[in-house]
Amino acid sequence: MAERFPRLAAGWELVEDALREVRAHPLRSVLTLSGIVFGAASLVSMTSLARAMKEMAYRDLESIGFPRSYVVWDRGPRSDAQRAVDLRHPGLRLADLEALRHMPGVSSVHGRNPGTEMVVSAPAGQRLARVEGVDAGYLEVRQFPIAAGRSLRALDVMRVSRVAVVGTLLQSDLFGAADPVGRTITIDGVRFLVVGTVAPPSFEIAPIDFDFAARRIYVPYTYLTRYRDGQGRLSGVLVTADTATEFGRVLQAGTMLVRQRHGGAEDFEIENEAADVQEDLAMADGILAGWNVVMYAIAGVTLVVGGIGLFSVLLISVRERVREIGIRKALGADDGAIRRLFLAESLTLAFLGAVVGIGGGAGLILITEFISRQFGRSFAIAIHPPGVALAIVFAVIVGLVFGWYPARRAAKLDPIEAIAGV
Repeated sequence: MAERFPRLAAGWELVEDALREVRAHPLRSVLTLSGIVFGAASLVSMTSLARAMKEMAYRDLESIGFPRSYVVWDRGPRSDAQRAVDLRHPGLRLADLEALRHMPGVSSVHGRNPGTEMVVSAPAGQRLARVEGVDAGYLEVRQFPIAAGRSLRALDVMRVSRVAVVGTLLQSDLFGAADPVGRTITIDGVRFLVVGTVAPPSFEIAPIDFDFAARRIYVPYTYLTRYRDGQGRLSGVLVTADTATEFGRVLQAGTMLVRQRHGGAEDFEIENEAADVQEDLAMADGILAGWNVVMYAIAGVTLVVGGIGLFSVLLISVRERVREIGIRKALGADDGAIRRLFLAESLTLAFLGAVVGIGGGAGLILITEFISRQFGRSFAIAIHPPGVALAIVFAVIVGLVFGWYPARRAAKLDPIEAIAGV
């Protein structure tokens, strides 16, 4: 091996010499490594945590379809319209909903009639509550969990059934301690059968308050279309693409389809939920970028402090090994060999500090996961490879920069004075 790869063998011998020095002075080596260890650990743990927070926030948003959905809202006939075609067209209709459902690349299309606050009477009392008309499957797409009973079904929508799903935050006001499923409520004088209750969704990390979802009553959107809006009118259509990559094409196709069906009338409006999410993610990226800069600065300062300690220890090592340096030179070692000897020791110490720091960062991540589980927020944090790479690179640079002067000083020693111990 040594004959085939002489440079590799020589390099390994230098590393072995450095490791012998580390073992010969364990306490001093540990104290020298501490600054580099802390810097590498903070770099790995903080970058991994920041990356995990971003990924969990995106998964939260993806779970409710935001990164691949848009809403077509009814805006016609518009009183401010200046074209005759805009005044003539009645706006979104049920036929538009069916047409959108047949577009390629669409995962789901749901009708919506957001509704207004209505007087709701129940066994435990009477109050104002927002009644929203939704399609079958809408609650599931938005990840609104059914706490009891069932959700709205396609048959309920088709038959314009008088059934309702009540938010859990309204349950005590309307039913007290009784189970609402199977009981009836009266909405603006019309009796509805409660078939289920819906709770607000929970997220891993995204700071989104969806409590409003549990303060509403959900009925088939076709009921509001028939008895409130009339003429088959529809307030909105939620369109969700199969994948985020297909979203742009689905958005363009849906916009063109509705415009063609309406004869060019601009009696609708597109709410691009995916674009809103991208803006939020871009803002989050900016915040995390600032966070990472702070972490890099802290880690950099810690590594520099560790480098100063490494510098001091190497100078001490040069003084302690003056006679050894003189003997090596007397046996034929040139300045470059002595310089490489001490640089190898510096780089080995720095690399060991980085490796131990990476392990410490992984340990901090495990502790963070454990603490989160104690508070009922279980999530996994993966080690961020770029953070690991940066920790190693920074540590090696510190070892090279702060080891250069001691190595150069050792190389410049006069061999006769060095042997004499002067």
